[in-house]
Amino acid sequence: MKLMSKDVAHLFELFQPEHYTLQLDPDGETREVRGRVTILGQKKGRPSQRLTFHQHGLKITSASITKHDKKGDQEIAVARINVQKSLDEVRLHTESLLHAGSYSVTLEFVAPVQNSMTGIYGSPYEVAGEKKLVISTQFESHFARQAFPCIDEPEAKATFDLTLTVPQGQVGLSNMPVSKQEEKDGRVVITFETTPRMSTYLLAFAIGDYQSRETKTKDGVLVRTWTTKDHSPESIDFALECAKRGIEFFNDYYGAPYPLPKQDLISVPNFSAGAMENWGLITFRESVFVAEPGSISQGAKEYVSLVICHELSHMWFGDLVTMKWWNDLWLNESFANVMEYVATDGLFPEWQIFNQFVTSEGLAAFRRDSIAGIQPIKTAVHHPDEISTLFDPSIVYAKGGRLLNMLRTYIGEDDFRKGLTAYFTKHAYKNTVGADLWAALSEASGKDVAAFMNPWLEQPNFPVVTVDQQGGELRLSQSHFLLDAAKADAARLWPVPLLATSEGVPALLETSTADVKLSVPDYVRLNQNAVGHYIVHYTRPEHAAWLAGLAERKELNEVERLMLLSDSSLLARAGKVSFDSTLSLLEHYTQETSDPVWDIMALILADGRRFIDADPTLEDSIKALVRSLIEAEYKRLGWQETDGESTQDTKLRASILGLGVYADHEDITKEALELFEAYKTDPSAVSAELRGIAFGAAARHDVSGAVDWLLEQDKTVSNPDIKADILGGLTATHSPEVASRLLARLQNPDLVRMQDVDHWLVFLMRNRYTREVAWQWMQDNWAWIEQTYKGDQNYDHYPRYAASCFSTREYLEQYKAFFGPKTEQVALAHNITLGIEEIENRVAWLERDLAAVQAYFKK
Repeated sequence: MKLMSKDVAHLFELFQPEHYTLQLDPDGETREVRGRVTILGQKKGRPSQRLTFHQHGLKITSASITKHDKKGDQEIAVARINVQKSLDEVRLHTESLLHAGSYSVTLEFVAPVQNSMTGIYGSPYEVAGEKKLVISTQFESHFARQAFPCIDEPEAKATFDLTLTVPQGQVGLSNMPVSKQEEKDGRVVITFETTPRMSTYLLAFAIGDYQSRETKTKDGVLVRTWTTKDHSPESIDFALECAKRGIEFFNDYYGAPYPLPKQDLISVPNFSAGAMENWGLITFRESVFVAEPGSISQGAKEYVSLVICHELSHMWFGDLVTMKWWNDLWLNESFANVMEYVATDGLFPEWQIFNQFVTSEGLAAFRRDSIAGIQPIKTAVHHPDEISTLFDPSIVYAKGGRLLNMLRTYIGEDDFRKGLTAYFTKHAYKNTVGADLWAALSEASGKDVAAFMNPWLEQPNFPVVTVDQQGGELRLSQSHFLLDAAKADAARLWPVPLLATSEGVPALLETSTADVKLSVPDYVRLNQNAVGHYIVHYTRPEHAAWLAGLAERKELNEVERLMLLSDSSLLARAGKVSFDSTLSLLEHYTQETSDPVWDIMALILADGRRFIDADPTLEDSIKALVRSLIEAEYKRLGWQETDGESTQDTKLRASILGLGVYADHEDITKEALELFEAYKTDPSAVSAELRGIAFGAAARHDVSGAVDWLLEQDKTVSNPDIKADILGGLTATHSPEVASRLLARLQNPDLVRMQDVDHWLVFLMRNRYTREVAWQWMQDNWAWIEQTYKGDQNYDHYPRYAASCFSTREYLEQYKAFFGPKTEQVALAHNITLGIEEIENRVAWLERDLAAVQAYFKK
């Protein structure tokens, strides 16, 4: 990764804000915000002739400085306002020296209402053909400076008094409850209560034509959910339930009361991320918030709960206690990642959501974390443009969440919670580093948590633990696992929790090897419940066959069955075994009934489909394998839900039928196409679980003008779950011509919202029938992508998405030729470098195992 030669200056070292008085008057028609801010704070360091604040894209119209001391208030003239665009700074120069002490700085300015999804920005949408606009904020990571001059660093905590001018008839919300409001010149001026001490990136507001639902927690905290009026009021009832119960859950779990008098949760029509943890005003993408009764699938409903609980966890971990600087971003996100599952499991135990933690988070983490050059969880941040590269969901979120869950198991749940309570109590309204958390957990557990966790946080990648057992003689060894084994560091070690089934095996493997004599010569299994962040290689064929038998008889639990498959696939991709052995292992899962296990089975089948790029004749054989694997579950589950069936079976039915459509299963395809025709006549006749399967089948075969019909539906429907199914269905087309039509819509915001462009594009790139036309579109329209998304936290996802789709040397060279010159952009360099490594690994794997896979299918 290319880094800046010099670290960006931390302005907090020179001026430390204590309080902001901020007035903002946004105008949706002129797309401007007129503002005035007074910053009270302490100048630090040696005497100088300037004060410096962050700004980006602001027009500073006036500035004044007042010094406060025992002699009273003293006005100090501002000789010059100097905007440093390249440094995101405004410098206020004075003729007299400014000594350390207390100052108030008042600036008047004009900020843009951004067209991007950062700072203060506008989200257009329609209700019954009428165009409307929401104006809202997205300040994480360093975008508050786009809205007002400030010290825009997480350590610069201060209190805020915000006054907001909004149109009559519209809702104005911010972090705190309304203190007062009055009409002025045909508009409404709203003043909010003073916030607690918090970082600038957590300040937020939203203005629009909103509707709400509300309730209170058992402790009296007001909870409200909000959405625009193109959705029904009932669509935010489930979010309200999750929010109320989630706050109550965390109050109990953390042993620290929710710190604000209210909690608003609001959906925004255009939103770059999934959600944002603004303190007291959480903002959401509609697809992870709006849940229309009767038309949301079980999987989508679970995702809504997970995202809400993730953000509520931040009200403590990230908002009440905040990392000092972005190198400890994991303190926020890794923790929220695991707690979203802990909380959702507490709210809805019947969902068995923690099995999904292993599949969704674990598999993403392992696959990303096995690439040479991936960053460790704790990574130095030299420049703000690098921050977005740290928001890697597979590392800071998924891997970090796995590691904290591993720690939770290592020290025990009771001590984990006791340590968190002490941490929140000691550091409330302050900033911390990782060592502060380790200290609290160490004191609670009596274990050296830093010694256990720091090697996992500060080193990238993970180990493979090799098991060589003959009777009672057991040799365990750990080594650095990489897909490109030649780049592994032979000296790298971790404290590996072995979690073994056999007595006599040590709790931790901290050395490269360990020899163990077992009193009972039964085969050993490691990593019970798939808690540890490592993979296991059982080298003896008879040992591996014994484990496969346990999986087939379901004597391994769900997460152990799925990790057995996951480990095998990773070992194959790294050349330690051949992929045909993974396919053979898959044959032991023909009677599998668990939805999470089917997730990894589907992923391995997708791995197998990569070989079609090298040998197209393999596709029929792979489809035949899929049909044989799904047959037992297809017969068991059928198409109709049964009374009292588990949510697992409800989700699994959709997975099985979706695989059947891919594999050209005759009966499944026929029924899916009939469902599509039924949906066109009566949408209520098709369940939310099966709607996407019907859309995909129809679009692939383009029956009865399905593509045109779905495109018309996409224009008129507002339900985010239906829109997601339309997107998934249309991008399953086998027609490059249809793909070109879909791609032509991407630059039209009336047809495709800015937040959704990357989804349309990557889905078409993952589809091997439309990959070439989608890749060409990305190259031809890169200038537009850069202009539209540069600065957005998802901008660096584009090279990552492209890399995930390519498996041939031809595409590798095209990727290098196109993205190579763009490594000069700090925001893109890291993911481009990783993308090249990822494609090279995949090409080497396919070339290495192609003959064995061909032989497997001939057999």
